[in-house]
Parts: sequence; structure tokens; C-alpha cells
Amino acid sequence: MFFGDRNTAQHRMTRLYELRLVERFRPLRQGRGGEYHYVLDQLGAYVVAVMANRDPDREVKVRWRTDQALSIAMSQRLAHTVGTNDLFVRLVAAARHDPAAQLVTWWGERYCKAVLGEVVRPDGLGVWQEADRSVTFCLEYDRGSEPLGRLAAKAADFARLEAAWGVAFWVLVVVPGPRREAGARAALSGEGLAIATTTQPGAVRPTDAVWAPLDADGTRLRLIDLAGWPRSAASTARLAEAARLAEAAHYRRAGQWSEEAS
Repeated sequence: MFFGDRNTAQHRMTRLYELRLVERFRPLRQGRGGEYHYVLDQLGAYVVAVMANRDPDREVKVRWRTDQALSIAMSQRLAHTVGTNDLFVRLVAAARHDPAAQLVTWWGERYCKAVLGEVVRPDGLGVWQEADRSVTFCLEYDRGSEPLGRLAAKAADFARLEAAWGVAFWVLVVVPGPRREAGARAALSGEGLAIATTTQPGAVRPTDAVWAPLDADGTRLRLIDLAGWPRSAASTARLAEAARLAEAAHYRRAGQWSEEAS
């Protein structure tokens, strides 16, 4: 995210580990130790809490257990979490080299669950901006371990979110390879959502022309160009209905306020 040189990044992380700001582990891969993975240590959690505290006079309290953070080392979701975070990290890195670009919003999986969990639980949510254009997206990082029917069911949940939220978002789906991508595109086609797919090798360049909308017939677009891609009739209708309901609710609230004021 912040270093262009791998060795520099490794040396910096080693120093943070020596200062007890982070803890680290090496997951076993085929009997061999993999690369170091890092989580916050207790002191690092305090530093993050202080940085997020807007009131300098308020006491900072942290509920943090490093042993719980390290439990991801043995989790089957480790690769999924790393892959999901990697896409957002690469967007932040791309913005460092383009003054007109910015990852305006990054919601992690846990925050998405807290805010949207009653409707759908994406792996992440972001807003990517270049100059005067922006695209809002929900991320689905698929490692090919679940049946495609799960993706189809989640598409229906995203359609419910679109109708309730009224935001013209895209669902970005990352899959392991071309065969899985073809299956995922077929499974996701029933709800008329704005969906674009790519493979894991393509996701290492998330701002490039690697995203294939469902109705693009093989065309792959840059991430920002999804902002101008036409939406389906079903998606347009859901967004229009959501806007109508929001406007009606606004006028009801305004009328209630007027009656109370009088």
C-alpha cells in the first residue's frame, strides 16, 4: 500500500514487530512456512485508537486481545481475507501514483456485516474515484470452494439491497480462473444486477481493463469506466422505485414537521 520496494516494506514491518506494535505468524503451506502475516499487537491497537480519537481530552480505552487476532492464522478464511484486502490495497497503491484517483471509501467485511448484514454481506464495499467520475461497488471474492448456487442466492440479496438502498452500485466478482468465471457469470445473470467479473490474476490490476460486465459480450473495462456502462432495465426500475419511495418519505417527514411547527 505504501511502499514500492518489497525489501523496504519487509524491513519496516520487522521494525514494527520489534517495537511490539504488530505480531506476526507464518502459515504453513505444504509443510513449509509461508510469508509473514501481521496483525496488531496490544500497543499497536492503542496507537490506532489514539489516532482515531477526535477528542484529545477523552480517555482512550481499548479492548484488544492479540491471541484472538492471531486466531486467523489457523482459519480457513485466511486466504479469502488476504485476497479481499489485497484488491483494496492495490487500489490505494494505484491512487498514490495518480493525483486524480482516490479510493474514497473502504468498508471491510466486518463493517459491511454490521451495516448491511440484514440484507446482504459483501466481502467489502468501496467507492473508487477518478477526476469527476466515481463508481460504488460491493466486492465478492470467490475462491471456488462454494457451489455456484450460493452466488445465485446472493445475487437476489444484492437486488434487495439495490431496491432498499437506492444507490447505483456494481457487484465486482473475483474468481480463481476462466472456467469458474464462466460458471459464475451464468449463475449471477438472473437478477439484472450491474455485475462485472474478473479472475484472480486480473484482480492484481484492479484499475485496468480487467472487468467484464455480464452483458458486455467479452468486453473488459477499466474500473472507472463501469460508471458509464448502461444498467439493465431491472436495475434501473429498482433504483427509480427506491428514489420514488425516498422522495415520498421526505415529503411525509416535511409535512409532519410543518404540522408540528404550526
